[in-house]
Amino acid sequence: MLPDRTSPPDGLIIGPLICERTLRTKIAAELDQLREDMEEIGVQLCLDEEVMLRCMSYLQRLDEMGQRSIWLAELVRSEDPNAVIPEITLQSLANRLRDE
Repeated sequence: MLPDRTSPPDGLIIGPLICERTLRTKIAAELDQLREDMEEIGVQLCLDEEVMLRCMSYLQRLDEMGQRSIWLAELVRSEDPNAVIPEITLQSLANRLRDE
């Protein structure tokens, strides 16, 4: 069950500029681990040519999720996440994160 987003625990507001750096580093490390796990799943699925051909669109989505995870980890690590947004090479994610 996910925590209620309307009332942060103990008054803690989760945000890159508010959380302790240590917590942000841990969150980023978890995102990195998720990316590695997704990549390994993708590699294992690609070892079976039939699965790879049948599931190509899903494998591509898995790859995109890994790329998103990389950039989200960078944003969480950054002291200035807005400065990272122009560097994001996954355009769909960059567009969603812009204030425009």
